Amino acid sequence: MPANIKAEAPGRVRELGPEGLPLDMEHLTRQTLGDKALATEVLKLFQTQTLGLVDRMEAADIRNRRELAHALVGSARGIGAFRVAECAARIEKGEAGPGEIMHLSSLIDEVHEFISSLS
Repeated sequence: MPANIKAEAPGRVRELGPEGLPLDMEHLTRQTLGDKALATEVLKLFQTQTLGLVDRMEAADIRNRRELAHALVGSARGIGAFRVAECAARIEKGEAGPGEIMHLSSLIDEVHEFISSLS
């Protein structure tokens, strides 16, 4: 899917934000009504939520892994981390192939690095 295609409906995601970034900043701005302080707080919450998440997923049974993935789908979509959301959705649905959790880990790291670069 081309990087500049927007997806507003749940379940439709894009590879990268319009600028080729790991977050869709336009989406984040809409979600936070243009409030930069709120956007910063939401991004910090995402970072806190996802710290150690991959380790918890790897150690979890299938039901708990799917619950963790479900929560991540919602929070990732909320901030515009659509690649993270797409990967987590595959894990939630049980459609994840081998190595999918490690792929999710690299996507989360990419988002964390991007968020850190905003400060």
